Amino acid sequence: MKLIKKYLEHLTEKPSAPIVEEPTSGKIIMEKTTEDIVAHVREWVIDKVGDIHEEVYKTQKDIGRLDDACAIYQEFVEWIEPETKEFDIISLEPDS
Repeated sequence: MKLIKKYLEHLTEKPSAPIVEEPTSGKIIMEKTTEDIVAHVREWVIDKVGDIHEEVYKTQKDIGRLDDACAIYQEFVEWIEPETKEFDIISLEPDS
C-alpha cells in the first residue's frame, strides 16, 4: 500500500517534463492518453520488479524483498499480462 501511495504522490507532483504552450492562446497542453498512462505504469512495474530481483541477486540477501516484488507484480498483473484488450481503469484526481 505504501508503494501505491508513493506512486500516486508522484503522479500529483509538478511535471518535470517540458510543458508545451500554444503560441496563439497561451493555454498549457499536457495531454496523456489512457494507453500512455497504462504503458508508463506497466513499464514502471516491470522495471521495479526487475530492480528488486537484481538487488537480491547482487547482495544475495532477500530480507523479504522477493515478497515485495511478488506483491508489486500481483497488484499489477492485469496490466502486465492482460487477458483481454480492454479493462477498466479508475483514476484519482488531486484536490485543487
